[in-house]
Amino acid sequence: GLVGLSLSYALNLTGAQIFWSRWFSNLSNYIISVERIKQFIHIPAEPPAIVNGNRPPSSWPSKGKIDLQGLEIRYRPNAPLVLKGITCTFKEGSRVGVVGRTGSGKSTLISALFRLVEPSRGDIFIDGMNICSMGLKDLRMRLSIIPQEPTLF
Repeated sequence: GLVGLSLSYALNLTGAQIFWSRWFSNLSNYIISVERIKQFIHIPAEPPAIVNGNRPPSSWPSKGKIDLQGLEIRYRPNAPLVLKGITCTFKEGSRVGVVGRTGSGKSTLISALFRLVEPSRGDIFIDGMNICSMGLKDLRMRLSIIPQEPTLF
């Protein structure tokens, strides 16, 4: 009798341990989910799609000259700069390869051209127009990118 009672309690104790371990592991997942939802709530709105006072002409961009003037980019306020004071010109009609080690800012430079990330300081001009002050739709509808590994479908 005593052995049977002991085995019965031992089996119930194991079930309780399994229940509490699952509960605590799920609790940490729930806390992470709430933190992610809070992050999404605080995402700043994108700039307007169209800025009526600064619309590019229908032929823009016609040449493809890109000027970067003192471009500085960081991904969050008070985070370290990813691009630091870049000033250069990509001439129209030229082919340019951007190379560098992992984390050197290659993707950030492309993201800045599409205004997926806004400059902390500096300006980006395409054919003489400052893209930082035009609407996102006007900009993104007129630029194209060919990725490193393109997919056609």
